[in-house]
Amino acid sequence: MVASIRSMDPRAQPLADWFINFLRANGVTVTVTSTRRGVDEQRKLYARYLAGLSKYPAAPPGHSQHDKGLAFDLHLSPPVYRQAGEVWESLGFTWGGRFDDEIHFDFRRRA
Repeated sequence: MVASIRSMDPRAQPLADWFINFLRANGVTVTVTSTRRGVDEQRKLYARYLAGLSKYPAAPPGHSQHDKGLAFDLHLSPPVYRQAGEVWESLGFTWGGRFDDEIHFDFRRRA
């Protein structure tokens, strides 16, 4: 698993960096836990999810924004996921808290 913003699509990196720095400037300790994923890794995560072994949902391989380098997962302390998600959504993007994946932030435009 790659956990560096540098592994993401180069078009996404500046905004992901800005968002993480914004959270840190507001007193949140941020750890990037996942960014770009390969097909094999996504397949394993999806199998764990289907088996009920994962707290968070996972998309099937080929259907995740992580495969495209357009998503990142964060561990936040304190766990201000709702507030962070609202900021991310205010930028026009998708926060996973709307589908039981509070740690997930991606670059799909909100509907």
